[in-house]
Amino acid sequence: MFSFKKGKFFSYFRKEIDEHEATLDENNIRDYIDGYLVEVRKRNDPAFCKEVLEDMVGAFFGAGSETVRLTVDWLALTMAAYPEVQKKVQAEIDNVVGRERMPSWDEHEKLPYTEAVIMELMRWRTIIPINVLRYTLWDTTLKGYFIPKDSVVMANLWSIHHNPKYWGADAETFRPERFLTKDGKQVVKSEYFIPFSIGKRSCPGESYARTEVFLYFTSILQKFNVSLPEGKEPDFDGQLGIGLVPKPQELCLKLR
Repeated sequence: MFSFKKGKFFSYFRKEIDEHEATLDENNIRDYIDGYLVEVRKRNDPAFCKEVLEDMVGAFFGAGSETVRLTVDWLALTMAAYPEVQKKVQAEIDNVVGRERMPSWDEHEKLPYTEAVIMELMRWRTIIPINVLRYTLWDTTLKGYFIPKDSVVMANLWSIHHNPKYWGADAETFRPERFLTKDGKQVVKSEYFIPFSIGKRSCPGESYARTEVFLYFTSILQKFNVSLPEGKEPDFDGQLGIGLVPKPQELCLKLR
């Protein structure tokens, strides 16, 4: 089993990068690592180096594994706790996709309510509530605040996602409709919705993670009804690890 301990984590990436470099063919780009290594050769830019590539690959790996799993875990628990929302998602999937074939990412724009549910979950239970630490390379000023060189900067994404100034008095409530137009036919994305951070250093694995979460979520609800065992109440108090982890709880999945 792969270890998430940092030393073994990055030694695995270095091994993959070294193997890619040894077999690199600029006329046959196999994946992201190949493409990045080509850019390292082309550019005389210290920002393009193997050390940065290791971090980028790590971000892809994290976005495509642990954070995706946590998001799907939270979605399953939330659907069990909000059966009326689950029914609306399933009705939309049935109408657009049906039950005979697997959902496709190409259909996500045709499933606005489903998209809104995923987005609201990412806001309401922010999977990475405290963003990855950043490090200032020089003195700078932001919004009137002086930040000296060599400072460690940490963003509180949870605070932004639960601020009534941005989300209204019901900021603590799970309400997917906040991400929909009044007629419910289109998704509306707020500038304060930043589960993957923001700016040049936002998560490079965002598109990958969004696609995976959508496919897992729609595939599960297409085939199953998710519920809590009789007499059980959901516990939405997460535990902070790599991300916000739901407490261990039993769920029932029944074929539709």
